Amino acid sequence: MKSATILLAALVGYVQATTYAQFCDDHACTENCGISVSTDNPGCLNESGRNSIKFHDDNIQEVNLVFSPTPNCPCQTECINVVACGEGVCGGKVSCMDLAGHHPAESFRFVGGGSTSCSANNC
Repeated sequence: MKSATILLAALVGYVQATTYAQFCDDHACTENCGISVSTDNPGCLNESGRNSIKFHDDNIQEVNLVFSPTPNCPCQTECINVVACGEGVCGGKVSCMDLAGHHPAESFRFVGGGSTSCSANNC
């Protein structure tokens, strides 16, 4: 019983930080922003023509963003470490990342935070 109580306390104490992102058409995260996606999901996002990413939620976290030059994330041309608050206002308020200056991409995916999570570019 004692070990079950300790396990339950450990599980209750664990909270996954979730940050959500929306890809937008303009460079200021205000025009035609898409649906919110969790940065915890490493799935491919076909977002051709997007110029900024709006990050939001109370649990702003560090994440890596992988750029692919064509749809369906077949390879990587760039991987950058993103600390969402570093691009805007922290504390649960919206932050915006302008994609100008990065490799042109038609698809993206988020991978775990930290510089060691980026693989070598392979396109």
